[in-house]
Amino acid sequence: MDFRQVTRKSDTPLTLKQADSIYWLGRYTERVLTTLKFLMDMYDSNLDSDFDYAKYCQDLDIYNGFVSLSDFCQRYAFDKSYPSSIAASMERSYDNAVMLRETIGSDALSYIEMARRRLDDAQYSKTPVLDFQKVIDCIMAFKGQFFDSICDHNIRNILNSGLTIERLDMYLRLSINKDKISFECNRLSYSIAGIDLHGSKEELNKVCGELCNKDEFIDNADKMVLLQVIDSLFFDMDTAA
Repeated sequence: MDFRQVTRKSDTPLTLKQADSIYWLGRYTERVLTTLKFLMDMYDSNLDSDFDYAKYCQDLDIYNGFVSLSDFCQRYAFDKSYPSSIAASMERSYDNAVMLRETIGSDALSYIEMARRRLDDAQYSKTPVLDFQKVIDCIMAFKGQFFDSICDHNIRNILNSGLTIERLDMYLRLSINKDKISFECNRLSYSIAGIDLHGSKEELNKVCGELCNKDEFIDNADKMVLLQVIDSLFFDMDTAA
């Protein structure tokens, strides 16, 4: 993300570090949420069959060092040393939340901390799906607390942009919730338009253009075009000094 500085109406400017942390708090939090939901669905429907975890890793463009389905389920969920694991994303979410304690408030931070603890607990649980749901509940509570207590429109919209970009990225890569792609693109448009950015928003127009309004993607090329646009959204955008 190439924010140099983001202005805030009736307030002091956000620094690059603050804006970047808010954005990645949104992305990592949503990554944990969406991935856990997908993993829970996989547990429910595919655990007794041959879930193609190699294809899953390929779709997400992550390293596949797993030796079996059980190894995948355990390490992908809980191995903090594996950079693409859910646990690693949860740690990054928590790290960003701690850095933003004064910005997001201690109550919002506490929900991220509880989600982190619930995920740690799930590693040793006989019913991990139930514990995954507790993690999801904590993240949803964080979102509710954040948007209920934060009045600053830039902070709200930067976090919401991070949440939505990550959600779109996951939906597209895993070919899930295709019916929500256009809705999420429009949500992203609204969030980014509400940030006090200066300069060209040409990439944003691409996101909300004809490609996103298709009922479904004709082929994988459409998906890759949209992913490239999404990944580039926060680059090459000049901001107010």
